[in-house]
Amino acid sequence: MQPFQTDTIKELALQCATTAGQLSLERMKQPYLVEYKTSASDLVTAVDKEVERQIVQTILDRYPDHGILGEEGTFEGDLSTCDTVWVIDPIDGTTNFVHQQINFSVSIAVYHKGQPLIGVVYDPSRDELFHAAKGEGAYLNERRLQLDRQVKLEEALLCTSVFWNKRAEQMGIDLIVKKLAGKVRGMRLLGSAALEMSYVAAGRLDGYVSLSLNPWDFGAGKILVEEAGGVVTKMNGLPLPMDQKSSVMACNPTFYEELRNYLMIEEGLSTETES
Repeated sequence: MQPFQTDTIKELALQCATTAGQLSLERMKQPYLVEYKTSASDLVTAVDKEVERQIVQTILDRYPDHGILGEEGTFEGDLSTCDTVWVIDPIDGTTNFVHQQINFSVSIAVYHKGQPLIGVVYDPSRDELFHAAKGEGAYLNERRLQLDRQVKLEEALLCTSVFWNKRAEQMGIDLIVKKLAGKVRGMRLLGSAALEMSYVAAGRLDGYVSLSLNPWDFGAGKILVEEAGGVVTKMNGLPLPMDQKSSVMACNPTFYEELRNYLMIEEGLSTETES
């Protein structure tokens, strides 16, 4: 088993993300098959699958003992036997990829012994590469990202995806967030969780809230936001898991408690009701 070498593995993650992003741009110009997963709003394309296969093969060629948790389930090995696990989304924002040809991204996180150590998010339509390694800071291309602006709740520009989430409706969270929208400076929605969390790390957004994301949606974004000086937790303040769905709250640290307390007080969240 090869030792974990952060610099070498990060370079491979950067290579995988940029190569995959360029492949997605090339395939976007050609005819491709679009399929439904669970509904007409839950899309997957032949490009998603091809891009994930390319990433998985590149990783395994270099590190055959590593595991890969990917949205399209290309990796067939046993993750429980792997010290190092890559968490990947080949195209985060597939609906945007199909309809808009912007606001989609490649997301790659690397965990070692359960700890998130590397995060890479690449936006190929804008050629923006967000990347971070534990303890080494977060970057957009070559520019260091640092969340040093003081933000109050009423000054915050937030992003959320809860408005069409059925569970959010059942729990009343959609109404809470609508009330929150009246208290902050503004609300935005891009349709790519990885990109939205990267924008939090870059200070383009002050916070991001979502009820139900998969690990490949938030894996890389978590590392980026934390290395930029931000805070990422579940909506109830508990740590994010690596291997299961979770709510996510990522934001500038100066109003994290204010945002979390607002959501907790208004919604009555608890560890028993919040996943």
